[in-house]
Amino acid sequence: MSKKYIIMGVSGSGKTTVGTLLAKQLHLPFYDADDFHPEGNKVKMASGIPLNDNDRLPWLQALQDRLKSWKGAVLACSALKESYRQILSEGTSVVFVCLKGDYETIRKRMEIREHFMRPELLQSQFDILEPPSYGIAVGIEHTPEAMVSEIISKLAGMKSGAFGIIGMGVMGRSLAKNILSKGFPLSVYNRNTEAEQEVIPSLLSEENNPNLQGFTHLSAFVASLETPRKILLMIPAGDPVDMLLSELTPLLSENDILMDGGNSHYKDTQRRAQQMDALGFRYIGIGISGGEQGALTGPSMMVGANEESYKEVKVLLEAICAKDIKNNPCIALFGNNGAGHFIKTIHNGIEYAEMQLLAEIYGVLRNSLSNDDIAAVLRHWNQGECSSFLLETTIAILEKKEGEDYLLDKILDVAGSKGTGTWSSNTALEQGFPATILTAAVMERALSGQKPLRRELSKKIDFNRHSATIDTEILKSAYQFARMLNHQQGLQLIETTSKAEGWAIDIAEVVRVWTNGCILKSQLLKNIYPLLKENPHLLRHEDILQRLKASENHCAEVIQLGMKQRIPLPCLSSALQYWYGISTEYTTANLIQAQRDAFGAHTYKRIDKPEQQSFTTPWNGNG
Repeated sequence: MSKKYIIMGVSGSGKTTVGTLLAKQLHLPFYDADDFHPEGNKVKMASGIPLNDNDRLPWLQALQDRLKSWKGAVLACSALKESYRQILSEGTSVVFVCLKGDYETIRKRMEIREHFMRPELLQSQFDILEPPSYGIAVGIEHTPEAMVSEIISKLAGMKSGAFGIIGMGVMGRSLAKNILSKGFPLSVYNRNTEAEQEVIPSLLSEENNPNLQGFTHLSAFVASLETPRKILLMIPAGDPVDMLLSELTPLLSENDILMDGGNSHYKDTQRRAQQMDALGFRYIGIGISGGEQGALTGPSMMVGANEESYKEVKVLLEAICAKDIKNNPCIALFGNNGAGHFIKTIHNGIEYAEMQLLAEIYGVLRNSLSNDDIAAVLRHWNQGECSSFLLETTIAILEKKEGEDYLLDKILDVAGSKGTGTWSSNTALEQGFPATILTAAVMERALSGQKPLRRELSKKIDFNRHSATIDTEILKSAYQFARMLNHQQGLQLIETTSKAEGWAIDIAEVVRVWTNGCILKSQLLKNIYPLLKENPHLLRHEDILQRLKASENHCAEVIQLGMKQRIPLPCLSSALQYWYGISTEYTTANLIQAQRDAFGAHTYKRIDKPEQQSFTTPWNGNG
């Protein structure tokens, strides 16, 4: 895609002269924007009447169409507001060159030349001029030849960003700082709304890094990147991604790479990858975990792409990732588009259950211990096999005070959700896989949202909860029991879906990537990683089975305490019930299948006949 250059400034600043010379130097055609004004505008300006936005809009739209059609050009244009520049650069890549001079110098120039715009209108142009924070600025005090030389010098010296990020929210901003700390040239973009107009200026001021370019103008951002462009989208999932892609793709060149680093649904990523491929672009879905701190110091990344596209961005992404115990980057390519976002979704589903399990431990202990005492128990746990990022975070929360009071005690007991937990549960249902623990955690958040009804019913239920203690070692055993099964369910759900999607995901590699940088990082993951390299199914490891068997009574004991005290323990209960079910050869599902056959003739298999045979029976009372 050839470059288009717009030489802008107020009338009399030398746009036409400079633009003509620059076009010759760059071997491009030159155009004067004044030639495209409707006749009515020229008459109005010749009469000394300033143009308003409505007058200029048809002119700007006509120029926009021309810019899209030109393969390359230099266009001289009058004073431009940011909104005008956005119109002109929509759908094409433009470099803006702003000619800067003072009012008196330019007025004197206008008084000695012939032009349809009268000198007294000059102030109106200064009034609307909004010099861009991007592109090139050149003073008019030198000869036109010297100005062109300066422009070409600055064009040659404009450092192309090796990488671009769109969206300077918490995660995008932290990733930007991470990339800069590794020495990569970076361009960043954020929209320039009233609420976000200080985002880019504040980042540029805070970082003051020559490798950083900041933009609020999408076309200027795109033009700043070396090709093939590598652009990471760090914006909210869903419609915002599709809206941005529709605005961004007209500015791109063939083989440019777009990466979605948000929490997108993997099927949306698959759809977008097909759309981008049809347009000649490459699309990568990246699951990124670690929160603000992880993004800043080293996140965990799960990539979905083809190998060729991944190779283009691998060096940079590996440089900014967390490192595992062997100092390998916590990033991996897991399959075609969708795989990375899917693994991040299930990561979050497991995370939902891990958070809920800690909430249940807190629920068991808070009636007999203070927040500081609970924190002391968890701190002891955090020194051994229970240690994890989430446990460490929970300890900090328990200890946080606001004045003399614990802040946790003032927080409303309604938990939010952004969708990935629900997507995990939905996937389990679609695959017919029993991910009962993470689903229980999702439902408990939904139940927390029923606060008005909970408040009403609690007042009608006469129950005085008595202080009851439990051996914290038994509680820890129950906690680890449930955690092991939670991870087993989540990893097996990944394996099940991987087979259905044809991804061939390496489960051990998933766990390795999760051992550092992400919210799930824990000693448990480090412990099971070598086991999964031998066999990806945790329940097929004898030592894991024996540990679960030894802990099941401890989990039952905790649940019994919860029942006596009316403490809801949905994830601990789901873990135990799943364990009972998965380790029982003959369950009661035979009755379920008989019922299905009785009212729907769905047939059944028999344990005394070959498995490939099906039977149906005219049961009494058949409906």
